[in-house]
Amino acid sequence: MIKKPILILLICWISFQLPAQNSIGIQAGFLGTYTSVAEYQRIGRSDYLLDSVSISPSTGSFQASINADLDLGKNFFLSTGFHYSNKGLADVSYTDTTGWQWYTAARQHYIGLSMLISYHLHFKQSKFGLQVATGPRADFAVGMPNTGTTFSGPYYRFFMPFSRFNEVDLCWDAEAGVTCLLGPGELVAKLTYLYGFSDVLEDPFIVARSMSFGISVGYAFRLSGKK
Repeated sequence: MIKKPILILLICWISFQLPAQNSIGIQAGFLGTYTSVAEYQRIGRSDYLLDSVSISPSTGSFQASINADLDLGKNFFLSTGFHYSNKGLADVSYTDTTGWQWYTAARQHYIGLSMLISYHLHFKQSKFGLQVATGPRADFAVGMPNTGTTFSGPYYRFFMPFSRFNEVDLCWDAEAGVTCLLGPGELVAKLTYLYGFSDVLEDPFIVARSMSFGISVGYAFRLSGKK
């Protein structure tokens, strides 16, 4: 369920964009995420959880976004977006003393906002064009915690650190795409790279940062001016 502050952010974002924007569009596609994980020694313990558990750091998921472009002149645009994605670990597994393997998925739903500077190039006498963009993005965790947070007994300590995610994942967004004029707008195909700055796990002794690569397609409607 979308948290109320994030819903308010979405409403404010749309209200701010509509009066001046040149285009607004929707996109959907695939997002692959790799999460690097490192662990510090815990106070009073000599062992490491990463020696006992096996993690799958790569996972893929559906992504979607609403994007708006505001013309800044000379083919430059302020490109903003409201995004949905699902990032984290494919799974975390632990084998007990009987040889039985316990495992859980460790992924988190995110809704985020981006603020990019983009450059649009449209070829003369052609329907096709190119776009590049870069800038910051903030993703906010939504939904319920992963099932690993509910393990009881001695196995709790193996799954909990990898299953509860921080509220905010700050990252740098770089995009490149191609466009094709069609009807009142244009088709857009885009590649996205996200470099994470935040420690996405809440455990104080485990540091995890994510990097994502995505591909999406969509359609942008022209609302004012010419591109």
